[in-house]
Amino acid sequence: MRLKGKKVLVTGAGGGIGGAITLAFAKEGADLICADLNKQSLEKTCEEAQKFGVKVLPIEGNLSEESHSSLLAETAENELNGLTTIVSCAIRDVSYLPVTQLPLKEWNDSLEVNLTGVFLLLKHSIPIIASSGGGSIILVASQLALTPKPGRAWYSSQKGALRSLAKALAVDHAGENIRANTLSPGPTADDRFFSQWSSEEEAHQNSSTLFNRLGMPEEMASGAVFLASDDSSFVTGTDLLIDGGYTAK
Repeated sequence: MRLKGKKVLVTGAGGGIGGAITLAFAKEGADLICADLNKQSLEKTCEEAQKFGVKVLPIEGNLSEESHSSLLAETAENELNGLTTIVSCAIRDVSYLPVTQLPLKEWNDSLEVNLTGVFLLLKHSIPIIASSGGGSIILVASQLALTPKPGRAWYSSQKGALRSLAKALAVDHAGENIRANTLSPGPTADDRFFSQWSSEEEAHQNSSTLFNRLGMPEEMASGAVFLASDDSSFVTGTDLLIDGGYTAK
């Protein structure tokens, strides 16, 4: 129960990694606000999380809308009586194309969630963490911030920006006892990755990791638990890379 007493807000909670983080946090005793655009996957995750006997509050919404971030912050204040932890895991995917072919609308659509949405989330939630005595911010980045793949300029640049943003947050908010880090998963066995291949077997064969397999969502969640727990009390302004050696090749 390393997270007992923690009050956590997770965006992208209906996704593969976000869902695994939500369940791992619930198992460790955290109360949760879970946000996602996909109502069905969000409800499924929350139903599983509630089995651990913690408070779980699902909120459907679009992170690109400031009213959504405002609602999440208000819910934390009113329903959880504070906030100790943010896990920003929401992602908006667009076409895998080089910048010369990517439509401007798709670039802007991705930015609205993947960067501006994170900004809005932090703008409204950090004051609540500060008034709660401090805590941990975890921005989910990617190993592709370090080693891009073709057609992922929008993704690599935005995930790289999150790494820089976490460092800046660490500097700005250390005085409020707030730590900020990124968690960078490598290729992970979830629906989002599987959708790029004709079969799950082919997906694992193209993992590009030193273990010749994809990482499991639960392995990524373990890193998030560490960053949210008091075990990482002296860890801030850095990146936790869990990529099975992808970037070492």
